[in-house]
Amino acid sequence: MTGKALPTGPAALYRFPAGLPLTDYLKLADGAEVEFDGAMEIADAPAHVLAGMRIVDEAKWARHPRRVTGLELALSAMTPFTVVLTQIDENWVMAACWGASARHLLDDVLLDEGFGLRFGIRRLDPAKLRTLNSNSLDTSSRSKQTSFPQGHSLSGFGLEPAGEVVTRLTGPANLEGLTYHAATDGRALQIRCGNSLHIQVGRSPEEFVADLRVISRIVDSSDEDSPLRFLNEVRPVGSNHPLKAELEARFAVALGGDERFGSIGICWPAAVHGVVEGADSFITTSVGGLGPLLLNADFGVEEITARFAHITEGARLAELEAARLVPCEDDQGQEELCRPISMFKWIAFETSIGDKTFCLQQGRWYELSKDSIDRVNEQLAELIANKSSLLFPVWERQKGKDDEHRYCEDELAKQPGFLCLDQDFAKTPMHPKLELADGIGPDDELIHIKWPSRAAELGHLFNQAQASAWSQRLEPEALQQLREKVKALDSTRTLTDRPRTVVLALGGRPWEVKKIFPLTRVSLLRLNQELTYLGIKLEFADIPSVAKPKSTTVAGPSNGQAA
Repeated sequence: MTGKALPTGPAALYRFPAGLPLTDYLKLADGAEVEFDGAMEIADAPAHVLAGMRIVDEAKWARHPRRVTGLELALSAMTPFTVVLTQIDENWVMAACWGASARHLLDDVLLDEGFGLRFGIRRLDPAKLRTLNSNSLDTSSRSKQTSFPQGHSLSGFGLEPAGEVVTRLTGPANLEGLTYHAATDGRALQIRCGNSLHIQVGRSPEEFVADLRVISRIVDSSDEDSPLRFLNEVRPVGSNHPLKAELEARFAVALGGDERFGSIGICWPAAVHGVVEGADSFITTSVGGLGPLLLNADFGVEEITARFAHITEGARLAELEAARLVPCEDDQGQEELCRPISMFKWIAFETSIGDKTFCLQQGRWYELSKDSIDRVNEQLAELIANKSSLLFPVWERQKGKDDEHRYCEDELAKQPGFLCLDQDFAKTPMHPKLELADGIGPDDELIHIKWPSRAAELGHLFNQAQASAWSQRLEPEALQQLREKVKALDSTRTLTDRPRTVVLALGGRPWEVKKIFPLTRVSLLRLNQELTYLGIKLEFADIPSVAKPKSTTVAGPSNGQAA
């Protein structure tokens, strides 16, 4: 085909559920000068075309370089755009976009999210993927992009089972059935896939519409034979998801303390990770018109649900989003450690509908397939069967955030061979405040202890173990300070090498797969992978324990924050 113009050209494609007038899928951007805005027919399909120019008289940043350089720079811009909306069948409307501004003329709320990704799963060459973007579903909210310029199989991208949501793929694809495939004798095409699909489509009206229909059929076809099919097993739940209303109704029930549809828990927002450990209390704005809640440092979700039980189900979600929660340095909710954050981001919830599991985390819903959950559960059940032989004293839970330290110092460290390192921080170039462990066992086991009253606390436990293990491997200062701390606590004891066993010990409840939120299960599997790489064995212990008496949540004074 060298030297001969192709009968196709590149376009960015989006898809919408049909059922609305075509103009309802559009939103006109500021500064747009429209050249054509009207209905027409392309081939045999109803269509609507919006074309024109977006004009920016001056870039928002223009004044800065003018002042820096002293030059009178003309920094206006004009960007052309065209959007062609086509109803390809009774179920779907497709949008073809040209120009950088065109994408912003579509209504995001109505998009068929992940449409392009689903095409890629069915047609990308699984051995030659070039770029993969993903977001971690744990509390870190980590995003990453991994690229292989020459292409690589999926194994090279380091994805975790049910632990990451893939948002974008690029690579060569088989376009059999499309105009491009016929015109190039089956040559593969580099495509970009996400919510949109960047691909070549026919230039003639008939070939254009035919290509859109083939693409849509491919997206709706089975992916059971695709090696990439599991990439779509974890997906964000869009605002137009058919089960969104049911999910919110179930969540509203759980907010009142009724967990018949699934479990609910506290999950720290990513924005408070650096300060929440220093909190002696938490304070909310007024909730349900009943005033603020003053919460202890170790509050549980039942203290939140007790208040929401007094609010009608239909109003609970709106109240949760409007209310704010903030950690405080004092025990009276007066000295705020950071800005107040919507309570919606403090709650984790999971529920199952059919063979799908849905999780709410960091204020966002995710859908996890049964296959992905089953794989994680099987791996985790096998992992937590690695029980430690260490014997722990009974933990009688007391009030206050120092309860863990009291247990480590007053109970654990009095057992033969055990030492307390809790709150005895190390300092390294990478970690100004590093907690190497809560305790040391008789055979130099590093013991990390937690009484988890909220979902995020297990994530904190895993992060502590991970940071400690990596610092001992990569930072000589960490291992040296660990040796010095052990020697200071027991002059007869010398730590000669990096500890090779890490024990995660829980008080208050045993290690059970079903009692761990699905996304937290993935974090634990990730931790085990990293420790295995470092030559460390991970073991688990159930601390015999006695729960503290139920605390009573009290209303506190308003802290001046608007709900």
